[in-house]
Amino acid sequence: MKLKSTAIILLFLIAYGAQAQKIKYKNLYPLLEAKNYEEGIPQLKIFLSDEKNNDEANAHLQMGLWLEKRFLEYDVVDDSAKLYASGDSAVASLEKAKTLIDDKELRKNDEYYQSFFRRDLRTGEFGIKVSDVHLDIEKKVEAINTRIADVKEMHRRVVKVENNQKAAMDDYQALVSQYKLYSSLLIGADDEVQSKLASIEENGRVGVENAKSVQELAAKLGSDKYSEEPTLKSIDQYGVDGMNASNIRSGVIEIWNFEEWARESQSEIMGGVALFKTMVKNYADEIRDKKAKAKNSQDVEIGDFPENLANQFDKYDPESTVEKLLKIEMYEARIIKNVDLQLNPALMDSSLIGKQLQIYDLAYANAKAMKLLVESINTDDLEVAKKKYKDYIESFFQKYVTASKYVTDMQIWAGRQVDWLGEAVEFWGEKNRWGLSAENDEVKYPLFIQDAPEGGFMTMGIPVKTPDEIIAYGADLNSKKGYVASFGPDRVVKWKLDFDLPGSEAVQYVSDSIPTIEGSESFYIYNTSATENNFVVVSYTPAGQLNWGTLVTISKKPVDFKFDDLTQELTILLYPEEQLPLDSDELGYVVIDRTGNAR
Repeated sequence: MKLKSTAIILLFLIAYGAQAQKIKYKNLYPLLEAKNYEEGIPQLKIFLSDEKNNDEANAHLQMGLWLEKRFLEYDVVDDSAKLYASGDSAVASLEKAKTLIDDKELRKNDEYYQSFFRRDLRTGEFGIKVSDVHLDIEKKVEAINTRIADVKEMHRRVVKVENNQKAAMDDYQALVSQYKLYSSLLIGADDEVQSKLASIEENGRVGVENAKSVQELAAKLGSDKYSEEPTLKSIDQYGVDGMNASNIRSGVIEIWNFEEWARESQSEIMGGVALFKTMVKNYADEIRDKKAKAKNSQDVEIGDFPENLANQFDKYDPESTVEKLLKIEMYEARIIKNVDLQLNPALMDSSLIGKQLQIYDLAYANAKAMKLLVESINTDDLEVAKKKYKDYIESFFQKYVTASKYVTDMQIWAGRQVDWLGEAVEFWGEKNRWGLSAENDEVKYPLFIQDAPEGGFMTMGIPVKTPDEIIAYGADLNSKKGYVASFGPDRVVKWKLDFDLPGSEAVQYVSDSIPTIEGSESFYIYNTSATENNFVVVSYTPAGQLNWGTLVTISKKPVDFKFDDLTQELTILLYPEEQLPLDSDELGYVVIDRTGNAR
C-alpha cells in the first residue's frame, strides 16, 4: 500500500513538472502584466515549481507583486494570520527577485521591466536602471514589513488593553467583595485599599493609552475597525458597573473608565473623608471635655448632636457604630449634667414638683436613648469600627482592656440610669397629676383631661402646662360649679375662679379654648344633654380675675368662633357663614360683646 502511494505521488510530480516545462514565461507574462491574476497566478505557481525556473527573476518579482496585492487586501483585524503569511511570502519573493535582477537581466528581458522606464535626473536620459528597480523593491519590502509590524503592534496593544482592564477589574472586584457599599470603601480605606486604588488608576490610565494607540495604528493602517475614539464607560453604580469586561476583539473598544473612578475615589478619601474624620475627632474631643466639666459640676451647654456631622455620617457611614459611640458620650454627658445637684438646685427642693419632673423626665429620655444605642452595639461592630476610625477608637477605649468590656460596662451603667430615673419620673409624674387646695389638702384637682369624673371633679381643659404653673378648668360636681384655677410649682392652688355650669346635672360636656380680648384667656363648655342654658363662655386673666362667665342657650354644637379685634365681640357660629338660616326664626349665631353680654 505504501509503495502504491509513493508511486502516485511520483506520477503527480512528474506530471506537474512536465506541465511546468510546457509553460513559457514569455506567454505567461502578458497575463501578469495585465493583472489577470485569475489565469496568470495558477500558471505562475506551476512555472516556479520547477527548479529549472528558480532563476527567473521577473517571475519572482511578479509573484511578489501579486502577494503584495493580496497582503494589502487582507483585513488587519479579522485576517491577520493570512496577512502575516502573505506579507512574509511577498517579502521573500521580492527579495529573491532583487538578488536576481542585474544589468544582464535588464538587457535580456527589458520588456518585462518597462514599468521602471524613467528619466535619469542626472543625465537626462531615459532608461531602466538596476538601482531604480532595486530601490522600488526595497521600498515595497520596507512598506510590507512596516505594515506587518504595525498590525502586530496594534494586536499587541489590544491584548494590553484587555490585560489592563482585567488587572483593574480584578482589584475593583476585590474591593467590591470586601466593601459592599461605596461609602464603606471610602471610610475604611487603609493602606491596602489605597494601594489597590492606585493600581486600578494606573491600569486604567495605561489601558486608555493603549486603546488610543490602537486607534492611531488603525488609522495609519487604513482600517475601519478600531478607527473610532475608544468609548470610556463611567463607573456610576458601585458594584454594578465595572464588573464585566466588553469584547474588544471585534474592532470596537469600549472599556470601563477605571482611571477616573479610582482617581475620584482617592480624591474623596483624601478630601471629604479626611475632613469628615477630622470632624469626628474634633467632636469626640469636644464632648469628652464637656463631660469632664459636667462631672466637676461646671455649667456647660451639651447641645444636640451636630447636624453637619450627622449628615456626614449619612453620606459616608450610615448606621455607623462610631456615630452611636459619639451619641452615647453625648447622652452620658447630658445625664451627668441633668442630675447634678449643684447645677440643678431645684432637685433639692421637693416642693418644685413641676421642675423636678421636667429635669428627671429629660434625664430619663436621655438614658433610654443611650440604653438603646448601647444595646445595639456588639463586639463585632467595634472591630469593624476600629478599621475605619483607628485613631478615634483607640483613644475611646484607652481606659478599657477590651472593646467588649466597654460594651458590658456601658450596658450596666445605662440600665441603672434608666431604672432609677424611670422611678423618679413615675414618682414626680404622679405628683404632677394632682392639684391641691390651699385650705384642704384632702381635695385633689385632676391636672389632666378626663373622659369621666373622678373624685367629684371633671377636668375639661389644660390651657397652660409648664413646670412653674398649670391652669386647668372643669366642673366641681360637689358644689355644682365650674372652675378655672392656677396651680403653682408645688401644684397648690394659687387662685381659683368659680362660674355657673351650663344645663342640668348631667356631665356630658364638650369644651375648648376660644379667642378673646387681648390679655385674657377664654374657653367654652357645652352640655350636650341639656336644652336650656346649655352653653357657657368664660373669660379670665392669667392673674386670676374673672372677666365674665356668660350662659346662653344654643341648639347645636358651634362650628366656628369669630373674634372681631375692632369691636372685641365674639361671634359663635352654629352654621358655616354661607349656610346661616337667614329666612327662619332658627338661631344661627350668638354674639357676646366685650362686657360678656349675649345677644
